[in-house]
Amino acid sequence: MARTARQILNSLSRRQTVHIRSTTELADRVGSAAAAVDKQRREKGQEAVRRKPFLRPVAQAEHVRSIEPTPWQVLHALARGYVLAGQGMGRGLAEHWSSLKYCEALYGNRAGAMDLTDKGRTAERWYKSMQARELAVGFGLVTAERLVRERYPDHIVSVLDAGTILRAGWALGGAQRDKGSRPRPDYLIEAWKPGEPSKVTFVVCRGNHQKPSKRSGRTHGTTLQQLVKGSELAEGMQIGEWNTTPCLLLSTELMGQGGIVVNTLGSPGEAPLPLRVPGTPGNADETIKDTSGIPYADAIRIPARHGQRARSADGFQVGEDALPWFGQLLARTSAAGLTAFAGGGRSTAQYLTKHQGRDHYDVPTFAATSSSHDAEITVGGRRFVGTDHVFRMETVRIEAFSGMDARLYELIQDGRVEAYRQAACELRSAVPDAEAGGKWNGPISFHDDGTVMALSILPVRRRNRP
Repeated sequence: MARTARQILNSLSRRQTVHIRSTTELADRVGSAAAAVDKQRREKGQEAVRRKPFLRPVAQAEHVRSIEPTPWQVLHALARGYVLAGQGMGRGLAEHWSSLKYCEALYGNRAGAMDLTDKGRTAERWYKSMQARELAVGFGLVTAERLVRERYPDHIVSVLDAGTILRAGWALGGAQRDKGSRPRPDYLIEAWKPGEPSKVTFVVCRGNHQKPSKRSGRTHGTTLQQLVKGSELAEGMQIGEWNTTPCLLLSTELMGQGGIVVNTLGSPGEAPLPLRVPGTPGNADETIKDTSGIPYADAIRIPARHGQRARSADGFQVGEDALPWFGQLLARTSAAGLTAFAGGGRSTAQYLTKHQGRDHYDVPTFAATSSSHDAEITVGGRRFVGTDHVFRMETVRIEAFSGMDARLYELIQDGRVEAYRQAACELRSAVPDAEAGGKWNGPISFHDDGTVMALSILPVRRRNRP
């Protein structure tokens, strides 16, 4: 039986269980799958592939075996993850549509777990591939953010597209571009708190529609291969000394028994960035430029271990001398993502370097093709400013709003990144809960970085008859 638009919106607001699997058995099986890949490569005369050497269950997952987001919070995470990933004249529509097309794909099953609807399960094959890829970003980032918060409980987390970050210093394509881009993680999560060094975690998100393997009873082979691949991608980037940056590898099974399951493994470490002091040289309010010519070939220095000599390898290496610049880059790119999410246009351009796509935002915006910063809502006495778009569920018109707390946005708009971060931490305890959205008539999601995303049903328009 088809659900009405009101039923769909109501289901997007209900918290549902998403299971997290991170076990020694999973780590062992991923190790075995990686060994099988290496054997096949040797038989073909191919070179060995570098991977994270210390994959293990994530310690925080021992305390967080499941999370209970609403489907709308998952789609909020998806939208934030994609907001700077593809600059272009259609970005305003695209950054909303990445989330909105899945409004009817998620619901809660009888067991109280988040699951795919019948519509989400019976999608065409080509669409399923895209659905697995994109929803994996949403579930992966929601899970990764929670695990990072568990490790740094008094910090705010910012999600940054790795490609957008790396464009400021490195060439992303390989020597033979038809072989694809150079290996790197999908996202970087920065955990930050004013007065303390920021901490960075690499994140790789993958997903699949495979049902649990009858042979294993638990984890499908596709999931194992995705985690193996994730280990290769995460190893392609290093901050500071080799393998001191933690990573989270996540593979989401969208059709698992009992609902959606996020499989995750991690590599330990800690990568604190140099402490910035507001008002002094090197703070995030200062404009920075692209650092051209950072080498990729033989850039990573791997120390001697297991009887092997020290060696160098290809990859994205942020050296010790580049850490202050890199910290500024993360903070300013994060600010760009916030303003872009709220339809900031030229407010976004001030934070991006030329290679990051500044010129895409430093132009007049048009509502038909871009995000225009011209909408606002008030929830629980707090004013949020941002952008909106209208789409349809059958014949019902739905308004989608994405934006920021007005006070925080004003600081970002004025180029005051460090002041924004201080204010965001002070307002963190006052961030409304999704269930406390007052009389808002649709799903709404708040994040402690100040962003909000909401849906509402628009009044029926009367047709004028002659």
